[in-house]
Amino acid sequence: MPLADDHPEAALLPMSCVVLRRLVAAYVVAALSLAPLTAHAAGAADVDALWNQPQGVGVDSAFYVVQAWWDGVTRATSDPAQRGLAELAQANADLLNSYTVLQQKRSGAGPQPVAVIDPFLSGIYNFITGSNAKAPVGSLLSWANQSLLNLEGRGSTTDIVQSLLKDFRSQQAAAVSDLAGGSDLSALWAENADRDSAFLVKIKGVTIASDGLAGSLNDAGQSTVAIAAKQHADDKAKANDKTDKGHSGHPQGNGKP
Repeated sequence: MPLADDHPEAALLPMSCVVLRRLVAAYVVAALSLAPLTAHAAGAADVDALWNQPQGVGVDSAFYVVQAWWDGVTRATSDPAQRGLAELAQANADLLNSYTVLQQKRSGAGPQPVAVIDPFLSGIYNFITGSNAKAPVGSLLSWANQSLLNLEGRGSTTDIVQSLLKDFRSQQAAAVSDLAGGSDLSALWAENADRDSAFLVKIKGVTIASDGLAGSLNDAGQSTVAIAAKQHADDKAKANDKTDKGHSGHPQGNGKP
């Protein structure tokens, strides 16, 4: 029987298989950890549900482009009503994300420490150097994330918010198209528009002139008001049409006694 020493490649083969399996396992774990969360739209015309959707990857993450792609995949349904509600929910999420990222910029919190790892490394590093580094690993990850954002063309907070407000209007328009001709949704549109307008005011409250967002915010506000007014007018026209048809279906007498 030949020994392993006589055939070193035979001994290396099992080891290479073990390494390969470990690499595959590590890749799967990394992929699962980065997998975006699916944001399902409400199945019914409920404004509260349209404002309380589960969120996935943060908008200031370089992986948000994956999240946006995945959300688009989940909205691809043959039911226009369901798709329209999902688009309306995404438009609301764009406003929520805009406010969050601007508020974070105003707070100037800086890189967030990585749990467990950063406190441990910071303690050792600060003890040796006498410095006060709070998030060495978090700073490194923040730098890497910012580099990827620059490559994506979303390097600044203004770039991110402008992209969100553009998507907000796009999702609104898509929802109008998909929900057209459906059941009476004037109350839904009106209440959702009121919330959109109120939230746009909140966003304006955390912006400054140097952000350069005044035009985008005004466009978003005008779009919201115009869509709500159009929906109200369309529903009113439908109601009048039904009334006219009802009257024509019950003709009056010919006037003879």
